Amino acid sequence: MEVRALEVLAMPSALEDKEARTIAFLLLLNEGVRGRYSASELLGLGQGVLRGLYRDLKELGLIEVKRGGAVITEHGKRWLKEVLRTRGILGAKLLEDVEAWSFRYKGVAASLERGIPNVIAARDAAVRSGATMALIVKRSEAGFYLPLVEDHDLKVEAPGVHKALEGLPQGTSYIVVLGSQLYSCVRGLLSVAALAKGG
Repeated sequence: MEVRALEVLAMPSALEDKEARTIAFLLLLNEGVRGRYSASELLGLGQGVLRGLYRDLKELGLIEVKRGGAVITEHGKRWLKEVLRTRGILGAKLLEDVEAWSFRYKGVAASLERGIPNVIAARDAAVRSGATMALIVKRSEAGFYLPLVEDHDLKVEAPGVHKALEGLPQGTSYIVVLGSQLYSCVRGLLSVAALAKGG
């Protein structure tokens, strides 16, 4: 019963879904200038959704639209950082094309303010959001590891994931959500962060 209650807490509402699209788009722009077609393909969002995001975020001063695409503004970077912090996310890095265990994925890696109380519920929340998998990662003096399978070396088996984790602020726990579309992975991250914050 406790797992089910945690899962319900992690389900996004329509407003949260719009915020998830905004966060995913701004995380993508945080990596550099993006054209609408490229952003649509990477995020897995339709052109109409992106046109609306461009319009709304430009109006709010979170992005500037230039000839080569959109770029996040300083105001947009501050907004993104604050929104992530309110969700218990200390830092996040998109993974546009990363190899893990001989497969290629898109995804997001993040450091969290709190620990993840229920690994199964966290994984399920991420997968229900459209991700392929969620890795709950811990850090020791020796480096990053997956609890219960500490003999697996992330640096060897998923070097891109490991590199992204190294660039994140220190957190209590770390989450890596992998899949075929960045938007689904960001939704998964936000669901897991909600579980961690509620737990």
